[in-house]
Amino acid sequence: MRPVAVFRRIMVPVVAWCAAWCGGAAVAAPPTVVVPIRLPITGTRDTEVEATVLRNLDRLRSSPAERGLLVLRFMAGDGEAAGGSDFGRALGLARFLADERLAGVKTVAWLPEGASGHAVLVALACEEIAMAPDAVLGPAAEEGRGVDAATRAAYAEVAARRRTVPAAIAVGMADPAARVLKLSTEDGERYVEEAEAAAVRRRTTVLDTEPLEPAPLSFDGRKARTLGIVQLLAATPAELARGLGVSERAVAGDPSLTGGWQAARVTLSGAMTPQAVERTRSRIERAIADGANFIWLWIDSPGGAPEQSLVLANWLASLDPAAVRTVAFVPEQARGDAALVALACDELVVRPAAVLGGPGAAAIRERQGDAIAAAWRGGVAKRRNRSWSLPVALVVPGIDVNRAEEAATGRVDHFSEAELEARDDRERWRLGARVGVGPLELDGRRAAELGLAAHSVADAAGFREAYGLDGTIAAAEPGWADDLLEALASPSLAWLLLLIGGAGLYIELKTPGVGFGGFVAMVAFIVYFWSQHLNGTSGWLEVMLFLAGLVCVAAEIFVLPGFGVLGLGGGLLVIAALVLASQSFVLPTNAYQIRQMERSLTGILAAAAGVAVLGFAIRRWLPATPFLRDVLLEPPAAALDAPALALDDLLGAVGTTTTRLAPAGKARIGDTVRDVVADGTLVEPGVAVQVVDVRGGRLLVRPS
Repeated sequence: MRPVAVFRRIMVPVVAWCAAWCGGAAVAAPPTVVVPIRLPITGTRDTEVEATVLRNLDRLRSSPAERGLLVLRFMAGDGEAAGGSDFGRALGLARFLADERLAGVKTVAWLPEGASGHAVLVALACEEIAMAPDAVLGPAAEEGRGVDAATRAAYAEVAARRRTVPAAIAVGMADPAARVLKLSTEDGERYVEEAEAAAVRRRTTVLDTEPLEPAPLSFDGRKARTLGIVQLLAATPAELARGLGVSERAVAGDPSLTGGWQAARVTLSGAMTPQAVERTRSRIERAIADGANFIWLWIDSPGGAPEQSLVLANWLASLDPAAVRTVAFVPEQARGDAALVALACDELVVRPAAVLGGPGAAAIRERQGDAIAAAWRGGVAKRRNRSWSLPVALVVPGIDVNRAEEAATGRVDHFSEAELEARDDRERWRLGARVGVGPLELDGRRAAELGLAAHSVADAAGFREAYGLDGTIAAAEPGWADDLLEALASPSLAWLLLLIGGAGLYIELKTPGVGFGGFVAMVAFIVYFWSQHLNGTSGWLEVMLFLAGLVCVAAEIFVLPGFGVLGLGGGLLVIAALVLASQSFVLPTNAYQIRQMERSLTGILAAAAGVAVLGFAIRRWLPATPFLRDVLLEPPAAALDAPALALDDLLGAVGTTTTRLAPAGKARIGDTVRDVVADGTLVEPGVAVQVVDVRGGRLLVRPS
């Protein structure tokens, strides 16, 4: 290991520990800028990187006490050969990184996926190289092509200027014909080309000679670390941040550096369903394809499907933060498993009164909770290199989370005992106060205190200000049809639809034939169930229950008047269908679900009361209006004053229909207009009928 690297790795934790011991004063982190380099380096990619660095020079030099940290993240391009970099452009960028204009700036090449071809030359031009353990650096030579003297000289020049990599190794990576030897001498280890070995032996005693193979040279991260070429092994931003002594957020990458934020807002609202997850994912993919590098994910969801939430969360965690930043905004709620989606983004922003986690639309049982914890540990937590206890405790019951502090650095995290026991560095952590036992329900303020939220803002304007989102946000939002769906699925308008549908049914029962009331009721109930279906709470079961209930009620009224069994059962089916259509569960099992069922029942009762009031008003005032007096089936005034007779006394009586019987309607029996039901046939007005039976308070008639 190189002496400078050894000194830095020893002193960073020592200085941090001293600061914590002296009262917790934090060591000021150097200004850090992460610039992605897309491989291969062709076209104008070199000049784009140079322009980005120059635009941020003032930021890198903003601290008089600390050298700015410029991290160049090497990223393999999609579908491109990483080894196809242009030599001239790579050399120009390497010389730029070693130029006096960057004096006072520390350059670090980070290769999480490795690099080959002439992109290696750019890495050699940095002061330090960080790699993932399994990533490969080299070879720089292109297969099947020789290397001229100018190329050899360029690699030797860049290596000699920075001394990050010995010049002989740099040449050996570029020239397949070069043979590099590792010489162990009395003065230490030296790397030379085979032709230079004799001269070294004349000057000093060589204890051992080891050839480096195969040619051209290439090394994985572990081998490069032992050779002193790589100073830090880091596969994730979190590992890089710890190694450099800065925060994870500082090295997460800022896509806006390459030309400003290109933001797109995507809304995830309502219950978590496969349709909602797929819709959200496709909108994000479309926004990224259109050039967005900032995804504003607006979440307002009670959860409802932990498996689907984990699918979306893992997909969000797989997005490269150096290419696109994902930020979740929770203005109202991300309850239950919806919190997992919010925490899978690069950052989370909440309103102070917003609800994060806690009981949601899905009931989590023990076995399912274990599966959620395992999936989060192996997915999002592993990708993000974050602790898993606190996010999982927002959803899964029974997880006891405590505050933990790292003794050496004062860094704070939150662990369950199970997670702490599984850590290799558990001896360095001290458990402190209890945070709580899952499922934890946090408001926005508490989420920010625990470090789950990056910002707490009052509204969308505060969100835009926090991230400098000026101008128009790209339209990755739903269209007018989706806006209409969201409006119709809101509780107030959903109950209004039920009120309209109930009023339509009442009018239909009081009018001859199938008319305007039936049409209005049909449209209202179709729109209600359609909106709830797209909102993720209604399916075919609710629709079938509703239709079955209506059929039973109609049979009780028109076909088989009896003791009310069909009518009562049908009414209960209708109520059950409406309640189930407004929620994502059948029976409540937690506090949130109980509150949701209370709201559903209250809304339905309010709609029923509204139908009763509206029916009374229609019956009271509609017959008096000039144009609508003939709409309702009202008996003549003389009939209202007729003396009431026992219905059984009317058996065998003959009368005349005043409305169509389909099969129910009106007929004049004697001097009174009465409600009658035809005996299985359609009877037109003005037809003579005879009473043949009395069922459930109604007269059963047939044409005489």
